[in-house]
Amino acid sequence: MKGIMIKSAAAKRKLAAVVLCALMLVNIFSAAVEDNPAIISLSYDGVEYTYATHAGTIEEFLTIEGIQVKDNDYMSHERTAAIEDGMRITVSVAKYVTVNDEGTTYGAITYQTTVAGVLEEYAIPLEGNDSSYPAADERVYDGIEITVSRAKLVTFTNDGGTLQYYSYSKTVGEFLDEMGFVCENDEKVVPTSDSPLLDGMTVAIKSKVEAMSTMDFGLDLSQAKRVITCEATAYTSAADECGKSDGITASGMMFRVGVVAVDRSQIPLGTKLYIESLDGKYVYGYCIAADTGGAIKGNKVDLAMNTKAECFQFGRRSVRVYIF
Repeated sequence: MKGIMIKSAAAKRKLAAVVLCALMLVNIFSAAVEDNPAIISLSYDGVEYTYATHAGTIEEFLTIEGIQVKDNDYMSHERTAAIEDGMRITVSVAKYVTVNDEGTTYGAITYQTTVAGVLEEYAIPLEGNDSSYPAADERVYDGIEITVSRAKLVTFTNDGGTLQYYSYSKTVGEFLDEMGFVCENDEKVVPTSDSPLLDGMTVAIKSKVEAMSTMDFGLDLSQAKRVITCEATAYTSAADECGKSDGITASGMMFRVGVVAVDRSQIPLGTKLYIESLDGKYVYGYCIAADTGGAIKGNKVDLAMNTKAECFQFGRRSVRVYIF
Protein backbone atom coordinates (compact mmCIF):
# COMPACT_ATOMS: atom_id res chain seq x y z
CA MET A 1 0.00 0.00 0.00
CA LYS A 2 2.85 2.32 0.84
CA GLY A 3 4.38 1.93 -2.65
CA ILE A 4 1.07 2.66 -4.33
CA MET A 5 0.57 5.85 -2.28
CA ILE A 6 3.96 7.18 -3.32
CA LYS A 7 3.17 6.49 -7.01
CA SER A 8 -0.15 8.28 -6.76
CA ALA A 9 1.49 11.36 -5.17
CA ALA A 10 4.05 11.53 -7.96
CA ALA A 11 1.30 11.32 -10.55
CA LYS A 12 -0.56 14.12 -8.83
CA ARG A 13 2.52 16.32 -8.82
CA LYS A 14 3.07 15.66 -12.53
CA LEU A 15 -0.54 16.45 -13.32
CA ALA A 16 -0.36 19.65 -11.28
CA ALA A 17 2.74 20.71 -13.16
CA VAL A 18 1.02 20.14 -16.51
CA VAL A 19 -2.03 22.14 -15.42
CA LEU A 20 0.16 24.97 -14.13
CA CYS A 21 2.10 25.09 -17.40
CA ALA A 22 -1.12 25.21 -19.39
CA LEU A 23 -2.43 28.08 -17.25
CA MET A 24 0.79 30.01 -17.78
CA LEU A 25 0.54 29.56 -21.56
CA VAL A 26 -3.06 30.77 -21.50
CA ASN A 27 -2.06 33.87 -19.51
CA ILE A 28 0.85 34.61 -21.83
CA PHE A 29 -1.37 34.24 -24.92
CA SER A 30 -4.08 36.42 -23.36
CA ALA A 31 -1.58 39.13 -22.49
CA ALA A 32 -0.17 39.02 -26.02
CA VAL A 33 -3.65 39.42 -27.47
CA GLU A 34 -4.38 42.33 -25.13
CA ASP A 35 -1.09 44.09 -26.06
CA ASN A 36 -1.75 43.84 -29.84
CA PRO A 37 -3.28 47.24 -30.87
CA ALA A 38 -5.85 47.78 -33.61
CA ILE A 39 -4.46 49.48 -36.74
CA ILE A 40 -6.94 52.02 -38.09
CA SER A 41 -6.80 54.82 -40.70
CA LEU A 42 -8.26 58.31 -40.33
CA SER A 43 -9.01 60.74 -43.16
CA TYR A 44 -9.25 64.12 -41.42
CA ASP A 45 -10.21 67.06 -43.66
CA GLY A 46 -8.70 65.31 -46.66
CA VAL A 47 -5.40 64.35 -44.98
CA GLU A 48 -4.69 60.65 -44.36
CA TYR A 49 -3.33 59.36 -41.00
CA THR A 50 -2.67 55.86 -39.60
CA TYR A 51 -2.96 54.98 -35.88
CA ALA A 52 -2.25 51.96 -33.66
CA THR A 53 -4.72 52.14 -30.78
CA HIS A 54 -5.96 50.16 -27.77
CA ALA A 55 -9.11 52.33 -27.56
CA GLY A 56 -12.35 50.40 -27.31
CA THR A 57 -14.59 52.96 -29.05
CA ILE A 58 -14.21 55.82 -31.51
CA GLU A 59 -15.05 58.32 -28.73
CA GLU A 60 -12.22 56.91 -26.61
CA PHE A 61 -9.86 57.00 -29.60
CA LEU A 62 -10.66 60.69 -30.34
CA THR A 63 -10.10 61.60 -26.70
CA ILE A 64 -6.76 59.75 -26.47
CA GLU A 65 -5.46 61.34 -29.68
CA GLY A 66 -6.84 64.83 -28.93
CA ILE A 67 -8.85 64.98 -32.16
CA GLN A 68 -11.74 67.45 -32.16
CA VAL A 69 -14.88 66.69 -34.12
CA LYS A 70 -17.39 69.55 -33.83
CA ASP A 71 -21.15 69.33 -34.14
CA ASN A 72 -21.25 70.55 -37.77
CA ASP A 73 -18.44 68.21 -38.85
CA TYR A 74 -19.26 64.98 -40.66
CA MET A 75 -17.95 61.65 -39.34
CA SER A 76 -18.44 58.33 -41.10
CA HIS A 77 -19.11 56.37 -37.84
CA GLU A 78 -21.01 56.92 -34.61
CA ARG A 79 -18.86 57.96 -31.66
CA THR A 80 -20.04 54.89 -29.74
CA ALA A 81 -18.92 52.47 -32.49
CA ALA A 82 -16.36 49.87 -31.40
CA ILE A 83 -12.84 50.11 -32.77
CA GLU A 84 -11.99 47.29 -35.18
CA ASP A 85 -8.66 46.39 -36.71
CA GLY A 86 -8.44 47.78 -40.28
CA MET A 87 -11.24 50.32 -39.68
CA ARG A 88 -11.25 53.53 -41.78
CA ILE A 89 -12.78 56.65 -40.24
CA THR A 90 -13.54 59.76 -42.30
CA VAL A 91 -13.98 63.22 -40.77
CA SER A 92 -15.00 66.14 -43.02
CA VAL A 93 -14.48 69.47 -41.26
CA ALA A 94 -17.20 72.12 -41.69
CA LYS A 95 -15.86 75.58 -42.59
CA TYR A 96 -17.61 78.92 -43.13
CA VAL A 97 -16.34 80.59 -46.30
CA THR A 98 -16.99 83.93 -47.99
CA VAL A 99 -16.58 84.34 -51.75
CA ASN A 100 -16.46 87.79 -53.41
CA ASP A 101 -16.98 87.50 -57.16
CA GLU A 102 -16.56 90.95 -58.76
CA GLY A 103 -18.75 92.64 -56.14
CA THR A 104 -21.21 89.78 -55.56
CA THR A 105 -20.64 88.14 -52.16
CA TYR A 106 -21.59 84.62 -51.11
CA GLY A 107 -21.36 83.07 -47.63
CA ALA A 108 -21.81 79.37 -46.95
CA ILE A 109 -20.76 76.26 -45.04
CA THR A 110 -18.56 73.81 -46.94
CA TYR A 111 -16.71 70.53 -46.38
CA GLN A 112 -14.37 71.23 -49.32
CA THR A 113 -10.63 71.26 -48.62
CA THR A 114 -9.36 73.55 -51.44
CA VAL A 115 -10.38 76.91 -52.95
CA ALA A 116 -10.99 75.17 -56.28
CA GLY A 117 -13.38 72.74 -54.56
CA VAL A 118 -15.37 75.61 -53.02
CA LEU A 119 -15.68 77.46 -56.34
CA GLU A 120 -16.79 74.27 -58.09
CA GLU A 121 -19.28 73.38 -55.36
CA TYR A 122 -21.00 76.77 -55.58
CA ALA A 123 -20.75 77.01 -59.40
CA ILE A 124 -18.34 79.94 -59.46
CA PRO A 125 -16.01 78.85 -62.29
CA LEU A 126 -12.67 80.40 -63.19
CA GLU A 127 -12.46 80.85 -66.95
CA GLY A 128 -9.61 81.87 -69.23
CA ASN A 129 -7.32 84.29 -67.39
CA ASP A 130 -9.58 84.64 -64.32
CA SER A 131 -7.84 84.20 -60.96
CA SER A 132 -8.63 83.80 -57.28
CA TYR A 133 -6.99 84.84 -54.05
CA PRO A 134 -5.99 82.65 -52.33
CA ALA A 135 -5.00 80.54 -55.35
CA ALA A 136 -7.20 77.65 -56.47
CA ASP A 137 -4.90 74.98 -54.98
CA GLU A 138 -4.72 76.61 -51.51
CA ARG A 139 -6.35 74.79 -48.58
CA VAL A 140 -9.57 76.12 -47.08
CA TYR A 141 -9.84 77.04 -43.40
CA ASP A 142 -12.74 78.25 -41.27
CA GLY A 143 -13.50 81.93 -41.94
CA ILE A 144 -11.51 82.16 -45.19
CA GLU A 145 -12.37 84.98 -47.62
CA ILE A 146 -11.94 84.11 -51.31
CA THR A 147 -11.77 86.89 -53.91
CA VAL A 148 -12.38 86.11 -57.59
CA SER A 149 -10.90 88.50 -60.18
CA ARG A 150 -12.37 88.33 -63.67
CA ALA A 151 -9.89 89.05 -66.47
CA LYS A 152 -11.07 91.56 -69.07
CA LEU A 153 -9.55 91.68 -72.53
CA VAL A 154 -8.87 95.36 -73.19
CA THR A 155 -7.71 96.90 -76.47
CA PHE A 156 -5.43 99.87 -75.85
CA THR A 157 -4.79 102.35 -78.67
CA ASN A 158 -2.61 105.43 -78.79
CA ASP A 159 -2.12 107.40 -82.00
CA GLY A 160 -2.60 104.28 -84.11
CA GLY A 161 -0.55 101.89 -81.97
CA THR A 162 -2.68 99.03 -80.65
CA LEU A 163 -2.14 96.34 -78.04
CA GLN A 164 -4.46 93.89 -76.31
CA TYR A 165 -4.05 93.17 -72.62
CA TYR A 166 -5.84 91.15 -69.92
CA SER A 167 -6.62 93.34 -66.92
CA TYR A 168 -8.24 92.85 -63.49
CA SER A 169 -8.83 96.58 -62.98
CA LYS A 170 -12.29 97.88 -62.14
CA THR A 171 -12.12 101.25 -63.93
CA VAL A 172 -10.36 102.77 -66.94
CA GLY A 173 -8.28 104.91 -64.57
CA GLU A 174 -7.11 101.83 -62.64
CA PHE A 175 -6.23 100.18 -65.94
CA LEU A 176 -4.04 103.14 -66.96
CA ASP A 177 -2.35 103.04 -63.53
CA GLU A 178 -1.79 99.30 -63.98
CA MET A 179 -0.06 100.04 -67.29
CA GLY A 180 2.00 102.83 -65.75
CA PHE A 181 0.54 105.24 -68.30
CA VAL A 182 0.04 108.91 -67.45
CA CYS A 183 -1.91 111.19 -69.76
CA GLU A 184 -0.03 114.33 -70.68
CA ASN A 185 -1.73 117.73 -70.77
CA ASP A 186 -2.26 117.43 -74.50
CA GLU A 187 -3.94 114.02 -74.28
CA LYS A 188 -7.34 112.69 -73.31
CA VAL A 189 -8.59 109.17 -72.58
CA VAL A 190 -11.74 107.65 -74.09
CA PRO A 191 -13.83 106.49 -72.28
CA THR A 192 -13.17 108.69 -69.24
CA SER A 193 -10.96 107.46 -66.39
CA ASP A 194 -13.91 106.90 -64.02
CA SER A 195 -15.73 104.62 -66.49
CA PRO A 196 -16.10 100.93 -65.49
CA LEU A 197 -13.62 98.69 -67.32
CA LEU A 198 -15.53 96.06 -69.29
CA ASP A 199 -14.45 92.91 -71.10
CA GLY A 200 -13.85 93.68 -74.77
CA MET A 201 -13.56 97.44 -74.19
CA THR A 202 -11.25 99.68 -76.23
CA VAL A 203 -9.37 102.35 -74.29
CA ALA A 204 -7.98 105.08 -76.54
CA ILE A 205 -5.52 107.89 -75.90
CA LYS A 206 -6.07 110.83 -78.22
CA SER A 207 -3.99 113.93 -78.74
CA LYS A 208 -5.61 117.30 -78.11
CA VAL A 209 -3.10 119.17 -80.29
CA GLU A 210 -1.30 118.60 -83.57
CA ALA A 211 2.01 116.78 -83.62
CA MET A 212 5.28 118.70 -83.86
CA SER A 213 6.25 120.09 -87.19
CA THR A 214 9.05 118.26 -88.99
CA MET A 215 10.88 121.58 -89.23
CA ASP A 216 11.24 121.63 -85.41
CA PHE A 217 14.18 119.26 -85.89
CA GLY A 218 16.00 121.51 -88.33
CA LEU A 219 15.98 118.92 -91.10
CA ASP A 220 15.42 119.27 -94.80
CA LEU A 221 13.60 116.06 -95.57
CA SER A 222 14.01 116.67 -99.27
CA GLN A 223 17.68 115.69 -98.86
CA ALA A 224 16.75 112.13 -97.80
CA LYS A 225 18.32 109.52 -100.07
CA ARG A 226 15.25 107.34 -99.87
CA VAL A 227 12.03 106.93 -97.88
CA ILE A 228 10.64 103.53 -96.86
CA THR A 229 7.63 102.33 -94.87
CA CYS A 230 8.43 100.12 -91.87
CA GLU A 231 6.65 98.36 -89.05
CA ALA A 232 7.84 99.98 -85.83
CA THR A 233 7.93 98.71 -82.25
CA ALA A 234 9.64 100.10 -79.17
CA TYR A 235 12.04 98.77 -76.53
CA THR A 236 14.04 99.80 -73.46
CA SER A 237 17.52 98.91 -72.22
CA ALA A 238 16.11 96.30 -69.83
CA ALA A 239 17.77 92.89 -70.18
CA ASP A 240 14.47 91.14 -70.92
CA GLU A 241 13.96 93.42 -73.94
CA CYS A 242 17.41 93.92 -75.44
CA GLY A 243 19.09 90.71 -74.26
CA LYS A 244 21.68 92.36 -72.00
CA SER A 245 21.84 95.04 -69.33
CA ASP A 246 25.15 96.87 -69.96
CA GLY A 247 23.43 99.53 -72.06
CA ILE A 248 25.80 99.08 -75.02
CA THR A 249 24.16 98.70 -78.43
CA ALA A 250 25.36 96.58 -81.37
CA SER A 251 27.23 99.60 -82.79
CA GLY A 252 29.05 100.24 -79.51
CA MET A 253 26.95 103.35 -78.80
CA MET A 254 25.32 103.61 -75.37
CA PHE A 255 21.59 103.01 -75.35
CA ARG A 256 19.53 106.22 -75.33
CA VAL A 257 16.40 107.66 -76.86
CA GLY A 258 17.19 108.26 -80.53
CA VAL A 259 18.81 104.85 -81.03
CA VAL A 260 16.99 102.63 -83.51
CA ALA A 261 17.44 98.88 -83.99
CA VAL A 262 17.42 97.93 -87.66
CA ASP A 263 18.10 95.06 -90.04
CA ARG A 264 21.55 96.17 -91.18
CA SER A 265 21.09 94.39 -94.50
CA GLN A 266 18.40 97.01 -95.15
CA ILE A 267 19.80 99.99 -93.21
CA PRO A 268 23.53 100.05 -92.34
CA LEU A 269 24.52 100.87 -88.74
CA GLY A 270 25.43 104.53 -88.35
CA THR A 271 22.81 105.69 -90.85
CA LYS A 272 21.00 108.89 -89.87
CA LEU A 273 17.22 108.60 -89.94
CA TYR A 274 14.07 110.56 -89.41
CA ILE A 275 10.94 108.65 -88.37
CA GLU A 276 7.28 109.67 -88.18
CA SER A 277 3.93 107.88 -88.34
CA LEU A 278 2.29 107.59 -91.75
CA ASP A 279 -0.35 110.16 -90.79
CA GLY A 280 2.35 112.51 -89.49
CA LYS A 281 0.76 112.81 -86.03
CA TYR A 282 3.49 110.89 -84.23
CA VAL A 283 7.08 112.05 -84.67
CA TYR A 284 9.98 110.08 -83.27
CA GLY A 285 12.23 112.52 -85.07
CA TYR A 286 15.94 112.54 -85.70
CA CYS A 287 17.63 109.26 -84.78
CA ILE A 288 20.42 106.91 -85.75
CA ALA A 289 20.56 103.23 -86.76
CA ALA A 290 22.79 101.94 -83.97
CA ASP A 291 21.38 98.59 -82.79
CA THR A 292 20.08 95.26 -84.06
CA GLY A 293 17.60 92.67 -82.80
CA GLY A 294 16.73 89.05 -83.47
CA ALA A 295 13.16 89.91 -84.48
CA ILE A 296 14.13 93.00 -86.51
CA LYS A 297 14.23 91.63 -90.05
CA GLY A 298 13.39 93.35 -93.32
CA ASN A 299 11.42 96.58 -93.12
CA LYS A 300 11.14 96.61 -89.31
CA VAL A 301 12.58 99.07 -86.82
CA ASP A 302 12.65 99.11 -83.00
CA LEU A 303 12.70 102.55 -81.35
CA ALA A 304 14.54 103.19 -78.06
CA MET A 305 12.32 104.48 -75.24
CA ASN A 306 13.02 105.40 -71.63
CA THR A 307 10.29 103.30 -69.98
CA LYS A 308 8.13 100.24 -70.65
CA ALA A 309 5.06 102.44 -70.22
CA GLU A 310 6.21 104.50 -73.19
CA CYS A 311 6.78 101.30 -75.19
CA PHE A 312 3.30 100.10 -74.34
CA GLN A 313 1.89 103.50 -75.28
CA PHE A 314 3.67 103.36 -78.64
CA GLY A 315 2.63 99.78 -79.35
CA ARG A 316 3.10 98.63 -82.95
CA ARG A 317 2.47 100.96 -85.85
CA SER A 318 3.46 101.72 -89.43
CA VAL A 319 6.00 104.53 -89.82
CA ARG A 320 7.74 106.44 -92.58
CA VAL A 321 11.54 106.23 -92.36
CA TYR A 322 13.64 108.91 -94.06
CA ILE A 323 17.15 107.61 -94.75
CA PHE A 324 19.99 110.13 -95.12
